Amino acid sequence: MARVINQEANYTADFGAIFRSSAIFYKPCGVKATISFSNYWKFKNSLDVGVVATFRTMDGALVARRELKFEEGNVINIEVLEIEEGSVEIEAFSSKNLRIPYAAIMGIYETENSVSMVHSYGRNHSLIELEDDKAITEGRESCWTLRPSPNLRNRSVFHNGHIALEKQIGLFTVTKSDGNEKTIEFQIPRLEPFQTFVFEAEEIFPNLKDYLDGDIGWATVHFESRSGFTRLLVMWTDQITNEVQVTHSNFDYSSHQTNLVESTKPAYMALPSVKGEVPDVIVYPKFSRGVYCVNGDSEFSKGIVVKTKESELAFTRKDGDLPSRIVTAAIPKPSDNVTLPFECSLGVVHEKRPPKRFHWFLVSSELPTTIHLTHYEKIYPSEGNIELVLRMYSAISKDVEEVLLSYDSLSLVPKEIALDSLFDISLLNGFGYLTIFSHYGGFWFYSSLQKKNSLTLEHSF
Repeated sequence: MARVINQEANYTADFGAIFRSSAIFYKPCGVKATISFSNYWKFKNSLDVGVVATFRTMDGALVARRELKFEEGNVINIEVLEIEEGSVEIEAFSSKNLRIPYAAIMGIYETENSVSMVHSYGRNHSLIELEDDKAITEGRESCWTLRPSPNLRNRSVFHNGHIALEKQIGLFTVTKSDGNEKTIEFQIPRLEPFQTFVFEAEEIFPNLKDYLDGDIGWATVHFESRSGFTRLLVMWTDQITNEVQVTHSNFDYSSHQTNLVESTKPAYMALPSVKGEVPDVIVYPKFSRGVYCVNGDSEFSKGIVVKTKESELAFTRKDGDLPSRIVTAAIPKPSDNVTLPFECSLGVVHEKRPPKRFHWFLVSSELPTTIHLTHYEKIYPSEGNIELVLRMYSAISKDVEEVLLSYDSLSLVPKEIALDSLFDISLLNGFGYLTIFSHYGGFWFYSSLQKKNSLTLEHSF
């Protein structure tokens, strides 16, 4: 049974009694995986937590479990060495309500020629969530871009929860860039508790590359879960260069529903500047059914790629109210220097979204890091002088480095700032976190990491 997913409940953190917050990440074979998180529970909400990391094989068997403490610094970085392939679960526990059941954690995947990062996607629902019917276990996942290159593997990863799943028939739908679709039934085997299962697109649909006809498409997977959150890790692997890029799936909003927004303004998407250029935008096809426009003229009712030079896109709907969620992604413009592009899963911002004044995101001392700044002045009018309080947290010290930036107006805020132009990055010794506070609530921040010609972009928490 599909669900109605009300974004207003997310804005108010209306998740019930949450004393455990968690996330599960995939450890791929032959890929360096680092799990990184800050003690944001403490510096954001003054909460003390106990943290446990659990390492499991692909079939869900327990390999190791250890307690983690913020003893040396405010960040914990775990290079996953306990398993060659499988999953890593991070759980945070508190005697006080944590309010949000999914933990703000990053996974970073590195090969010799690439780097990619993704925020928390999967998790094991708690018994309280299941009993209170707060858990979404109907797998209706979409927003999985399929790339047509013969060298690429298109995969997505599901982490089962603590309840075994009997074998089932899944549905795999491929949406072409022209809107045509094909749906295939496929076998999903029995999944043991905590088992990690990989959906191999080319195995499910052997003629996939021919069907795509040289252009990207999108996959939607329908399946049933009982205790595992159904969000998937999406992974592309170049079998020649060994580059890896990842992002996460999102709900199929043509099956699940989201609340509608009675608004007087469009929904906007502010695009970050990446090396002085705005990225292109994917509008994934499985949105609430309707007829939409981008920037007043480009009409669409299926998935599209918006090739733009504009720093902002405005979305309107011609046949009703806007849904609160239209899932989009930022992708780089085609380049001879980039063989495997990043894909950053995003969305739109509408006038019902409350202002957000505090953000945090991953940075690095070893991989060149850039801060990308965007804002939504059409929804949150500027109030004149802008101040940004930036604080850097590391894994090797409890000291917090702080920088104050002040601008006379929003228009003077730079679009990109190199991390090492603000801080002594040697104080990080690897991955760390940056927080930004501003009284102006219309900012949205990103960070990017680079390794050789590979670049990864992710939005702030």
